[in-house]
Amino acid sequence: MARDTAPEADTSASSSASTSSSAAPAASSFDTVVDRSRSNSMKWTFADSLLAPDEAAAEPLPMWVADTDFKAPQAVLDALHDAVDHGVLGYPGGATDGYLDAVVNWQARRFGWEISRDWVVPAAGVITSLKTVVQAFSAPGDSVLIQPPVYVHFHEDVRLNGRHLAYAPLERTEDGYRFDARTFEAAIRPDTKLFILSHPHNPTGNVWTEDELRTMGEICARHGVLVVSDEIHQDLVLNPARTHIPFASLGPEFARASITCTAPSKTFNLPGLQCANILIPDHRLREDFSRQYERNVFPLVNVLGMVAAEAAYTHGEPWLEELLGYLRGNHEHFAKAVHSATSKLRVLPADALYLAWMDCRGLGMDAEALDRFMLTEARLWLDRGQKFGAEGHGYMRVNLGCPRSTVDEAIRRLGDALAGLG
Repeated sequence: MARDTAPEADTSASSSASTSSSAAPAASSFDTVVDRSRSNSMKWTFADSLLAPDEAAAEPLPMWVADTDFKAPQAVLDALHDAVDHGVLGYPGGATDGYLDAVVNWQARRFGWEISRDWVVPAAGVITSLKTVVQAFSAPGDSVLIQPPVYVHFHEDVRLNGRHLAYAPLERTEDGYRFDARTFEAAIRPDTKLFILSHPHNPTGNVWTEDELRTMGEICARHGVLVVSDEIHQDLVLNPARTHIPFASLGPEFARASITCTAPSKTFNLPGLQCANILIPDHRLREDFSRQYERNVFPLVNVLGMVAAEAAYTHGEPWLEELLGYLRGNHEHFAKAVHSATSKLRVLPADALYLAWMDCRGLGMDAEALDRFMLTEARLWLDRGQKFGAEGHGYMRVNLGCPRSTVDEAIRRLGDALAGLG
């Protein structure tokens, strides 16, 4: 797919933003458009291998895979430059005291969760760790509980490892989704060993309350189900009225029966550096996880990933606060524009994530037709809803972790395509 036109698309998007009454009222560092079309970015350069020829030929604007189009905080870039300028990139000696302090202090400062250094298991990523957990704490033929519509890897990686899925779908309400305790408990089978909790929930943006988390944990405890809490989006709560509560912070009994997956990757846009932190309070669980992890891979984390993580957790908080305000604006702007253009699309309210969950069922298209319409007519590359389970048919996930001008360009393209429907 030719990408020489990518900067032109950015230029037109900037023009659109300048004439929009909802554009950001003041300049922000997040308004800067970074050309990623030649940077070996999965999001921007994989069209030829992932799309049909006519879909790739439409040069759809990439707003799919969940990384952002923002530069990392300057403190992170400075720390990486210092590490590279040192010139020797040998094997790391494990997590340093400074690194562990940064991880521990971040949880305490942001969420009031006091954790021990001993709980921290550095890993190459949350997806890698979820696969390891499935292998370590279940057997082929066992089942794993999930809450669709939910992140695609919860589906694929469980099945990839020869386990089955037990489904406890979230209940669709007029304004979003709701946890139902009866549905949840009824989905647990005698062979259910794990529950993978998306917290905050991807793609719906639900931020679970303490009561909801306690109910989930108590039900799992009654059935001997280990809770694996994927909290990679923990820093991206947008609704000031909501607070992220780490599952394991609810009490010792919840901590002992859970594994928490965290990473700076979504927060500070560092996924390519492959660094996550798996928090495991229980000594036995921690040893079993670490043993399985070492069976699978050489258990050293990318040395530059650890440098970036330490700098982000130590110095990145002001940058994050600015980011959260910018993302709130993107969500509001996108939803307002879509709802003004048509009653056939509904951008659901989200308390968290830079990802919007858009109900497109009003267009009357099946899932495949909807995907092609977005790619070839709207020229938008979004995440198709069916990736998140059968409950996602008729929905699209939109990545709003991008400059406002990119959001405006998406609005323009979508509006033109809707007008063409008559």
